[in-house]
Amino acid sequence: MATEAGVDPRTPVLVGQGQVTQRVETLGEAREPLELMAEAMERAAADAGAPALLARADSIRVPQGLWKYQNPARVLGERFGATGFETATAAIAGTSVQSMLNDAALAIASGTRDVVVIVGAETEHSKRRAKRAGSVFEHSQVAGGEPDRVFGARGQGDWRENPDVQSGITSPALTFALFESAIRHHRGETVAAHRARISGLWAAFAQVAARNPGAWNREGLDAETIATPSGRNRMIAAPYTKFHVSNMVVDQGAALILTSAATARALGIPESRCVYPLAGTDAVVVRHVSEREQLHEEPAIRVAGRRVYELAGTAPEDLGPVELYSCFPAAVQLGAEGLGLAMDRPLTVTGGMAFHGGPFNSYVLHAIATMMERLREAPGSTGLVSSVGGFFSKHAFGVYASRPPARPFRFEDVADEVAKLPGRAFDLAHTGDVAIEAYTVAHEHGEPVRGVVACRTAAGARTWAFTREPDRMQRLVHEELVGQPARIGPDRALTF
Repeated sequence: MATEAGVDPRTPVLVGQGQVTQRVETLGEAREPLELMAEAMERAAADAGAPALLARADSIRVPQGLWKYQNPARVLGERFGATGFETATAAIAGTSVQSMLNDAALAIASGTRDVVVIVGAETEHSKRRAKRAGSVFEHSQVAGGEPDRVFGARGQGDWRENPDVQSGITSPALTFALFESAIRHHRGETVAAHRARISGLWAAFAQVAARNPGAWNREGLDAETIATPSGRNRMIAAPYTKFHVSNMVVDQGAALILTSAATARALGIPESRCVYPLAGTDAVVVRHVSEREQLHEEPAIRVAGRRVYELAGTAPEDLGPVELYSCFPAAVQLGAEGLGLAMDRPLTVTGGMAFHGGPFNSYVLHAIATMMERLREAPGSTGLVSSVGGFFSKHAFGVYASRPPARPFRFEDVADEVAKLPGRAFDLAHTGDVAIEAYTVAHEHGEPVRGVVACRTAAGARTWAFTREPDRMQRLVHEELVGQPARIGPDRALTF
């Protein structure tokens, strides 16, 4: 049956999704990101049963990738015969895809756009494979002029001005590992019990990836393998091993096609192929990690999550499939807590970024594409996709359904409400007595190189301290030290 006649003709509807995972015997067979994007678009149009959609695209959006193309959207649109279309890119953030889609749904609902394609791809696996072989994986010199729009300008400014980065916390792995130790202490877990729990969580994700034909790692790793450092699973930032963190060394691409119910009906797209965006929210967290009130919770997710449920007219208990952004286990735990989701329910449809693969800025394309498949398999169901950007500094949510919506698509940016959340004073100049609040140990080539510790002063301010002393780093890896007294020297070296 074609799209139901009773649906408002301007209702935005996802009608096509396409995913590509490139595995080739020789490097010479590998295609560059632009070609994977083109194939993903072709697959999305075929998925909708409407190849004509690509030529009718009036907006093509490509989140910025690791590649150096100037405006791939222009080249792709012209390849498929589109004319007069808008081109767009997005700043580097895991939330970019959802933000682009939220905007596209509003534009279709208002009549300013009718067919929007969002597409992205990465070939970091082939790039590194070529480097190991002493060669270079060449990309086309794609020009196309400057994009018409850039999403994601609102944020925290130049990342180099971030006081956490200036303090030496330059890796998301370090930030999320700090959150992890705070979560562990808040739950009252031992180091061993906590490591086992998060590895069990990730093993459940690995099992989903094992059943996903498009996943990069389909081994279905068990919890012990994930938790135990080894030659192929080196420690990254305690307690995280390589298998705990997002894997962007993949060759993957994906595309989504969003159109109006009227166009879907005119093209004869079956209702069974239609997935409806119900609501979306965005939230930029204005405080840096050093200024967050607590490190074991993320109230911004509660704010944005509560609002997306309200806008969609749904609740956590009404959800079917869920995809929580899974760059690190802490992101999933804090996401589930903020969204009111039980940890013992399935929290991924893809297998997660460690096992499905996390192709840099475009992973959420795969998340939404796979969500479309799961919703189509369960008519009448509702699903949720979350996304995260920066050092937990951006959040975006989308609620989707395999049934026509009872109300128009609704969106809200809740950044202003998030800005009102309480924070904590930051005192990087503090020396002397402190209490340990959270910590991790950075590793290089599997060996500990630097302990990174969040501390509280007697006045309740947060400050950073570090250690390279081997015995202290070993204690930070293996012992529960949150709440223990310590002392910061003038060089920010921590003793305890």
